[in-house]
Amino acid sequence: MSRYNNGQGQQPFQPFHNNDFKGSGWDYTGHNSESRVAFYQNDQGVKMDYYYSTGTTKTSMDHPSRGSTQLFRRDLSDGEHRSVLNNPRVHTDKGYYTKK
Repeated sequence: MSRYNNGQGQQPFQPFHNNDFKGSGWDYTGHNSESRVAFYQNDQGVKMDYYYSTGTTKTSMDHPSRGSTQLFRRDLSDGEHRSVLNNPRVHTDKGYYTKK
């Protein structure tokens, strides 16, 4: 299955957080209902995998000093999640990263 399926062939999903991805500049690119993850991308090329059953986010981007990284965040409040949507590099002290 393609990562960017626009939701075709997938079951509908209800986000854990009721935040407005589109209003925060994120374009929906698809989801995988079996893995319970929705895929988004912003106009700066940052990709976000949003695990809607737990509210966990994974952002993938090029970090200025670390290179290509993935940052996972768990247990975000609604306000913290909005902050991540508005600025994917915001510090929440609730994440860990991996370097590709």
